[in-house]
Amino acid sequence: METAQLYQSLTFLAYATGVIVILVGIMLIKVLFDLSKLTKKVDETAEIVKTELTPTLKNINKSVEIVSGIIIKTDEGINRVKEAIKNSPLNILGKLTSITGSVAKGFASGLCSAFKIFGKKK
Repeated sequence: METAQLYQSLTFLAYATGVIVILVGIMLIKVLFDLSKLTKKVDETAEIVKTELTPTLKNINKSVEIVSGIIIKTDEGINRVKEAIKNSPLNILGKLTSITGSVAKGFASGLCSAFKIFGKKK
């Protein structure tokens, strides 16, 4: 009787193991199928991104070149304005004013010294 029960138990274990192996195989096939679909979707997404990103990068590159050109032209214009201000009559007049101011201060201090010298002799 024990051998019959053992035989039935082993038979049940074999059937249960077979069912579990079949279920695991089915689940593995489903996972592989879903993984294949996911890989296709990722590939399609990569293609879409590539086709959309290439023109965008070209536009950004052109924009950077345009902005760089504007910056260079602006620097040249600023340098021209600096040179114009440096050579303008207003700058020359400002330098002349500082020179005449120094001369006027020197003349005033010399005049004061002369008055002090002549004022002491009297």
